Amino acid sequence: MGDQMKSLLGERKSIVEKKTNSSKEERNRQNDEVKRWVETRKGIQDTIRQLMDEMDRQQEIRESENNKVKELKIIREQKTKDMQEIRKEFFSHVDSKRIEQRKKTRGISSIKEEMRKLEFKHMTKKISDEKFEEQRKKLKEELKDADGSKIVDLGGPSELREKLKIAESEQEAAHSAVDAAAVVAQSAHDLMHEIRTEVSRLKDEHSDAHRKVEKFRRIADKHHKKFLVGMRCIQSIDGILNSTTDDLGSVEDAASVEARDLMDLLMSGETLGLEDLMAFQRNN
Repeated sequence: MGDQMKSLLGERKSIVEKKTNSSKEERNRQNDEVKRWVETRKGIQDTIRQLMDEMDRQQEIRESENNKVKELKIIREQKTKDMQEIRKEFFSHVDSKRIEQRKKTRGISSIKEEMRKLEFKHMTKKISDEKFEEQRKKLKEELKDADGSKIVDLGGPSELREKLKIAESEQEAAHSAVDAAAVVAQSAHDLMHEIRTEVSRLKDEHSDAHRKVEKFRRIADKHHKKFLVGMRCIQSIDGILNSTTDDLGSVEDAASVEARDLMDLLMSGETLGLEDLMAFQRNN
C-alpha cells in the first residue's frame, strides 16, 4: 500500500511541479511588466519634475519682466512729457516765425491776382502805359521776393531742432524697451500655459502607469503565492516519498481529516486547486 501511494504521489508531484514552474514563469513575466511600468512611471515623474522646474523659472522671468515693464512705463511717460514740451516750444517758435513772415511778405497768389487785375485795367485802357509799366515792374519785384524769400529759422533754431530730435529718439527707445519687456513677459506666460497643459497630460499618464504597476504587481503576487504553495507541497511530497513505510503510517495517523481528504484526491488523480494546495501545505 505504501509503495502504491508513493508511486501515485510521484505522479502528482510531477503535476504540481509543472504548475509550480508555470506559476513561477508567469510571476516573472508579470514582474517584468511591473518593472517596465515602474520605469515608465519614473520617467514620467522625472519629466514632470523638470517641467515644473522650468515653469518656476518661466514664472520668475515673467514676474521680473512685468516689474521691468512697470518701471519702463514710468520712464517712457517722462520721456513723452519731455518730448511734448520740447515739441510745443518748437512749433510755437515756428508758428510765430510764420506769422511774422506773413506780415512782411504778401503771398504769391495775392501778387499774381493783383497783376492780373492790373493787366485787365491796361487792356481796358483804364491805366496809362507808363503807369502800367511802373506798377507791373513793382509787382514783379515783389513776386520775385515772395517766390525766392526764405524764412529764417522757419524750421526752428538748429539747437531746438536737435533737442527735439534727441527727445523723440529717447521717447521711441523707451517705448521699444516697454514693448520688448512686455513681449518677453507674455512669452514666459504663454510657455507656462503650455507647460501646465503638458504637466496635466503627463499626470494622467502617470496615474495610468501607476494603475498598471499595481495591476501587474497584484497578478505577480498571486502567482508568487501559487509558486510558494507549490514549492511547499513539493517539499511535503518529497518528505513523504523519502519516508519509510512505518513513517508513512505514522504520518497518516497524525494527519488531520482534511489532509487525508487531500491525500485521497492526490491518490485518485484529481487536480488540486490553489485552495487545496494551501490546505495541503498547512497540514504537512
